[in-house]
Amino acid sequence: MARLTILLVAALGACSTAQAHTSPELAGLAFWPQPLASAALPLDSHETGVNRPAAQAADHAALREAADARLDAVAKEQALNGERSPALIDKLVSLAELYRELGELGSAAAALEDAIRIARINYGLYSLDQVDAVESLVALESANGDYAQAAAQREYLRDLTRRNADDPRIVGVLNGLAAGEMAAARELLDVPAPPQFIVNQSTDGVVPIRPPQKPALEALEAARSDYIATLQAALRTRTGNVRDWSALEDALADTVYFEYAHPELFGLKKLHATGRYVIDNAVMTLASTQILQNRVRDSAHFGLGPLEVAKAMLELGDWYLVDSAFDSALTEYELARDLVVKQNVPRETIDDLLSPDLPPVIPTPPANIAGAPRDRARGYIDASVEINRFGIVKRANVVAKSPGTSKAIEKGFRRYIESARFRPRFTNDELARSDRFHARFYFDY
Repeated sequence: MARLTILLVAALGACSTAQAHTSPELAGLAFWPQPLASAALPLDSHETGVNRPAAQAADHAALREAADARLDAVAKEQALNGERSPALIDKLVSLAELYRELGELGSAAAALEDAIRIARINYGLYSLDQVDAVESLVALESANGDYAQAAAQREYLRDLTRRNADDPRIVGVLNGLAAGEMAAARELLDVPAPPQFIVNQSTDGVVPIRPPQKPALEALEAARSDYIATLQAALRTRTGNVRDWSALEDALADTVYFEYAHPELFGLKKLHATGRYVIDNAVMTLASTQILQNRVRDSAHFGLGPLEVAKAMLELGDWYLVDSAFDSALTEYELARDLVVKQNVPRETIDDLLSPDLPPVIPTPPANIAGAPRDRARGYIDASVEINRFGIVKRANVVAKSPGTSKAIEKGFRRYIESARFRPRFTNDELARSDRFHARFYFDY
């Protein structure tokens, strides 16, 4: 007989048993390889940070004087041209910014709401002339912790773009929405999914459960949707040029790398009968692959240079390789090589791209995803590494290490290298069936 099961599912957090044996003192242990010939990063035995001077607080009296002057300008405009004068819109938006800096958030919100009301009266309910005020209100409500209201205002902005689909100004609106959602995804990484009641009907007593999405994942999906809408609007209205469109493709691709770099975004499925946890990333892989495929297609369609198109093809090949789609990966690498050869790209440039001194670890997130390049390290491990034709490590031998490198760090390095994938290099214009290289792997934690 079918059994009705009601479960309260809380956020599961990072439950993976893969992290169970990580030493607390080595949490965050990370490695990054450099060719031995150029390995010259400075080492530091202590964790260092850059002390940046705090931004100087604005003089309160000067801000108050500026706000009072702006308020007088608003009053004068109202006296001259009435309380619905369109000239009031910009004045109220700038007044709201001064109130925000003074910490008078209620007054700032009131000024922005007045600006929106006046814009709608003068230019129509769904005019884009209210966008600046609405965007300022979104920022104000987010800063004030009123996330639900800020989300409602963002939906209002999206509705405005749909109602003005042929207006080139929507490109900037949508791009701003996408960038804001990506910023939210970063800020909300550690926020758990809310508890939620889920009703499932089971016949065998084993109930697969999908927890509610984490807020960061919701923000990431919204950013992805907004970037797609931005690109579509830019092409439809012929706003910008091929470089601008390519930049939007890159921003969309960044959502793929962000997703890959933060697997904790995805809920775990729990088999209730056994307590076993399984990461379900099939949907992630399908969507991400399509985004990277589209970037290759669009890069060629936009008329970008062969080197840029080839780089997009290599990144798609990397993604195939990470997903163990080996034939597709090698085919994409070969197509990239054929393209640069046929387009007479200089041999030195081809070698730098396809036969670098060190095979790249894949996938390689952009700097804005992976963080700023490191310029210091705690230590290093020199290793001889052999990979097969698919970039999978066959063997790795430690040949040297910095003084003080512990057994625990060396063990962590072996775990890292066993799970790493490297992009295969070309030798004599062919993908090598096996490859060996020596590298210095810097580490920090």
